[in-house]
Amino acid sequence: EDDARDTGLGFRNSRNRLQDTFRGRVMFPIRDPQGDPVSFGGRILPGTEGPHNHGKYKNTPETPLYHKSKVLYGLDRSKAAIVSADTAIVCEGYTDVIGFARSGVPLAVATCGTALTDEHVKLLRRYARRLVLAFDADGAGQAAAERFYQWERDHDLEVAVADLPVGQDPADVARSDPERLAAAVSGATPFL
Repeated sequence: EDDARDTGLGFRNSRNRLQDTFRGRVMFPIRDPQGDPVSFGGRILPGTEGPHNHGKYKNTPETPLYHKSKVLYGLDRSKAAIVSADTAIVCEGYTDVIGFARSGVPLAVATCGTALTDEHVKLLRRYARRLVLAFDADGAGQAAAERFYQWERDHDLEVAVADLPVGQDPADVARSDPERLAAAVSGATPFL
């Protein structure tokens, strides 16, 4: 019980029973850049939404090992390709990262349910000079323009925006048209 509570994988419900935090969700291990697991995320399964199970994504809470403002999903697996291409793709969800990899573009990382932070940018700058934003149309990147300008100056970065079809996230495009997803990155336009 202590391990479940301390890792955020379980909690005591209103009937004082130990319950799985990620009931009705597909689980994704979140690892640090060295590949060590530090947290878990879960994406809701269709048909399991309800008053006690809502939100597209859910992560374990902050712990001594896990600080979502400093961790990027998928970096452990994509960092070698990111270094080789000098480009990192930043998206919002775990399935977006998987979609990019399945489409032959293994350069993607995802923020873990939070906006892109200065700590994320500093971490990515260790591996690449170019960031391609591939946020959902209604996503976190849409309201962060001033931060991107600042990051370009402060961290000597080039920030570009992937040319995604309107109303589709990267995971959707990966399923329907993988070549289009790769073209969205190669045709990314400079943010400025």
